Amino acid sequence: MTSTVTLALRARNASHGQPRYQICLIHPFDPRGEKVGGLETYIRDFITFHPADTDLLFIGVDAKGDLKLGEIHRLTFRGRTFDFLPILHYSDLQAREAARSLRKSLTGQFFLALLRYFGPISRIIRSRRCTIDLRRVEYSWLPVVLRLPFVQMLHGEGVPKLQMDSLLRKYWFVHSAGERFAVANSTKFLCVNPFITERLQKTYPHQKDKIDTLWTWVNTEIFQPKPLDRDVDPFRIVYAGRLDDFKNPALMFRAIDRLRKRFDEGVEFHYIGTSDPHRFADFALVEDITIRHGFKDAAGMAATLAHAHAGILTSEFEGMPRCVLEMLAVGRPVVAVHLPQLESVIHDGESGFLVQRAGSVDDMAEAVAQRFVTLRDAISSGEMDHMRVAAAISDFTPNKQLARVFRYHQDIQNARGMTVASSAH
Repeated sequence: MTSTVTLALRARNASHGQPRYQICLIHPFDPRGEKVGGLETYIRDFITFHPADTDLLFIGVDAKGDLKLGEIHRLTFRGRTFDFLPILHYSDLQAREAARSLRKSLTGQFFLALLRYFGPISRIIRSRRCTIDLRRVEYSWLPVVLRLPFVQMLHGEGVPKLQMDSLLRKYWFVHSAGERFAVANSTKFLCVNPFITERLQKTYPHQKDKIDTLWTWVNTEIFQPKPLDRDVDPFRIVYAGRLDDFKNPALMFRAIDRLRKRFDEGVEFHYIGTSDPHRFADFALVEDITIRHGFKDAAGMAATLAHAHAGILTSEFEGMPRCVLEMLAVGRPVVAVHLPQLESVIHDGESGFLVQRAGSVDDMAEAVAQRFVTLRDAISSGEMDHMRVAAAISDFTPNKQLARVFRYHQDIQNARGMTVASSAH
């Protein structure tokens, strides 16, 4: 099943030379597919930017249905090669909207697939002497059973009180138990913003030293600053991502509706994503001025963002919203409802505006709309500089953030003598 790739790897590692590192990624995802989001971008960028002295094994999902499950396939993505071990067929169409039952959910089915293929998975990972990189705490049992070190990241809170459009709202206790288990057993536990880090350090004081913050990043090789169009008629506002309940689409739609009434219909709303906005009643307010772009790969998304004048975010909670970083990276200011972590990148009047959470939904919609009026005027007059906007994300690049993850894996493997020599290639 895996003999050809495994034997080739062992032969290569038998040669004397520089040490090579082996990392295993485990996530219910297919990097070749159309699914977009922060977790998906993490995986794609992990493949894109992995060091030359590192080999990747990715255990994931076949979204296209063209690969044999349980076998390793050598794939090339963005010019980088990695070994892909799919253990579940699960199409992008199935993954497009949040599942309503645990049995049908991608998380649940992938969990069962890990059990089904546990034998070959364990043999492959152990033979390669991998450290494991996890995005979901629900899968942290696997490296513990295999007695292998792993780096865990927590991308979201999973708080049951909040409007989460996923099974976390119903099965929050599963996430909570997984969090405790992962914190206790991981070698390094990373959080997507310092506010989650602080909570976990207080909740698990005996594990405080292993818990740290890893900010997300934007691929600045793809998302590059482009000059703003000073012709603001129509004024183009963009949002990218899923339309989950906690993203508060109703507030987004109402704010854009308020704005279009001020500018005699001279507003366009551009939506990049695959969710159906019609399930939200308030979408009727802006449907006639909405351009739905559907799925976009990174290059397509960068081009669409650059065509807009500004971005919008109305979420109740987030980690560090990658779509905001991407908007800012192309030089597009963002109006967002306040989240503490956004203070790091959205500076009032320079890269957009943060709107405080106060009053009714209509009050907040009016406040968001007013900030867009200010931005429109600044862009039209040439006062808003796209390079100054892009400078706001200078600390949120793969070279500064993702590189830390690779160093953690290297340090763990060096300390445990897990690396093997390999000839240069």
